[in-house]
Amino acid sequence: MKEVFIVSSENKQKVEDILKKDDIISRGSITIKLPSSLDMKEDGYFFILDMPESSLKRAEELTKDLAQEYKDGEIVIKKVQEQEDSAIEGFGNILG
Repeated sequence: MKEVFIVSSENKQKVEDILKKDDIISRGSITIKLPSSLDMKEDGYFFILDMPESSLKRAEELTKDLAQEYKDGEIVIKKVQEQEDSAIEGFGNILG
């Protein structure tokens, strides 16, 4: 299950440390993106978490004062997937 959180620049390192140091949450996938890298005009950073629902709930609890669930998370997920697909396609072209 994927979920997107928005985190202010000043809280980025705190949230990253909290998530990566937790034994349960760190087993999932944590992707951090600048909104500008996705052609979006938000301030801060997107944290895209891909993990079981129980781990997502734990992540929400641990970061409740530092991160907010992003209302347009599906758009972020779609844009990240498009970037990854484009990179894979480009790599395939290099290898021929």
